Amino acid sequence: MTSHAVVTDYAFIKKLIWAYFLLLLFEGALRKWFLPGLSQGLLIIRDPLVIWIYYLCYARGVFPLNNKYLQKCLLWVTLAVVLSILINQAHPATIAYGARTNLLHFPLIFIMARVLTWEDVLDFGKAFLVLAAPMTWVVAQQFQADAEAIINTAAGGVGSQLETSGGKVRASGTFTFVSGIVFYYCFTVAYIIYGFLVKDSFPKWMIYLGTSATLLAMVTAGSRSVIAECLQVIGCIAFLAYYRPSEFGKIATSVLAFSTLALLLYSQIDLFKEGLDFLSLRFEEAANVEGNPIEAYFKRYTDIIAAPYYYSLFTSFFGNGLGSATRAGAALGGGYGGAELSWSRPIMENGLMIGIFFIIWRLWITKDLLISCIRAVKQGSYLAIFLFGAAGPILLFGILGQPTNLGFAAFGSGLCLAAAISEKKPS
Repeated sequence: MTSHAVVTDYAFIKKLIWAYFLLLLFEGALRKWFLPGLSQGLLIIRDPLVIWIYYLCYARGVFPLNNKYLQKCLLWVTLAVVLSILINQAHPATIAYGARTNLLHFPLIFIMARVLTWEDVLDFGKAFLVLAAPMTWVVAQQFQADAEAIINTAAGGVGSQLETSGGKVRASGTFTFVSGIVFYYCFTVAYIIYGFLVKDSFPKWMIYLGTSATLLAMVTAGSRSVIAECLQVIGCIAFLAYYRPSEFGKIATSVLAFSTLALLLYSQIDLFKEGLDFLSLRFEEAANVEGNPIEAYFKRYTDIIAAPYYYSLFTSFFGNGLGSATRAGAALGGGYGGAELSWSRPIMENGLMIGIFFIIWRLWITKDLLISCIRAVKQGSYLAIFLFGAAGPILLFGILGQPTNLGFAAFGSGLCLAAAISEKKPS
């Protein structure tokens, strides 16, 4: 996959993947600040791109038609669509949006794995690291501004972002919601760790820029999730400790670098100290309601896992129809929806007996992605396992009805799989 011929053949497809990536990062900026009147239409701004990518890949014979994961997903979506039409008699637009959410973007995972080279994967890492600086600048401005300020407006240019402790908002960066920066910095942390672990993978200035920007964002975002999700990425170091113990000692460099930069920021930048004070306040207030951070972390995932059972108790056998538990899909049908827990959505839409199979599909594809990453670790390639720490939780637990979540689930998993199977130059 690293030959010059491959690079030339797929050059335009790669440009479209880059366009997908940039729209993923800046779609929220368009919806909030530049084109608020088109906010609803911009929800699906990346859909034409993936369709174009699929067409080009099909024409070149690289579309994954026989992929077992996509075939099973298509089978489930087809069944859900038929039942939603015949039994639920849901609105056609709602059903179409639900089908799009559960199927359209997932082929991108396997296309990225086929067309991207190892160098391409690192190039995306460079983008994450460099763009972390302007992203953090936006986050810091949102932290310092009033909730009613234009920089903190919500999608459509109406309302404001969710508030956190001390009258501050949960910063969303260039994304529509705070979840966007949570995912963004998770991938940035994955590349930071790899940069410290593998010499000359990125220029040092780029690693330090990404590291310092990420640390500042962690304390000014106003969200505990930014820290919790990034810690999940760091936790993937355990796979190295188990499978490649000889490499584990190199992680000390990463820890030392992070600690040093944190101390420098804390001692020299007032904004960092102010952010840390508000973050401490946020943890204290949340502890009074949800318990300590560890308890809150496990409760979050326990609630997601238990959701299919609890929601099945008051959902009809065939649910309410595909797409009805997404806000956008329900709105298209003149209703209102929005599953707060990702695993509750298929149950609410298609009932326990049908909906559970989509959850099983998510478990299956996430498990096999992890296996591919572990295989890469055993072969001496470590980037994929850290990217899995960022992408895996979104693929498995993310609320796919939200476009940003869906985008990071597909793009992030594709990046992870590409890193796992691409030919890596010896380090």
